[in-house]
Amino acid sequence: MIDVSEERQQQIIQRVLAARATRAERLAMMKQRQQQGLEAARQMATCLKQDFSVNKVVLFGSLLDHEQMTCHSDIDLAVWGLDSCLLFKAGAAIDKHCDFEVDLIEFEKAPFYIQESILQGLEL
Repeated sequence: MIDVSEERQQQIIQRVLAARATRAERLAMMKQRQQQGLEAARQMATCLKQDFSVNKVVLFGSLLDHEQMTCHSDIDLAVWGLDSCLLFKAGAAIDKHCDFEVDLIEFEKAPFYIQESILQGLEL
């Protein structure tokens, strides 16, 4: 067992109590941020389909669960059928839709473990 001083134990207890006290407020803020992110992701999907002829766009990652989000959560989008030469141009085009960081992933080139996460995502 780890030996922790009484002072350190009290500090930990206070941090836990403070986190519990603000949890509902933090979750409400994350729910609102999630809604903003979902709206931005839908706009990005429309842009990708219309301007870059992608076949499919899927939102995946922490934005799907506001309880897993932080104020630094980004928008993770997977695309099918994007010409690889246009990846950076497409990324720049969708980046202007919001104040979120955006990760644009070509499904076909993603590692297997990321593909599994993508397949659990939300098609836009």
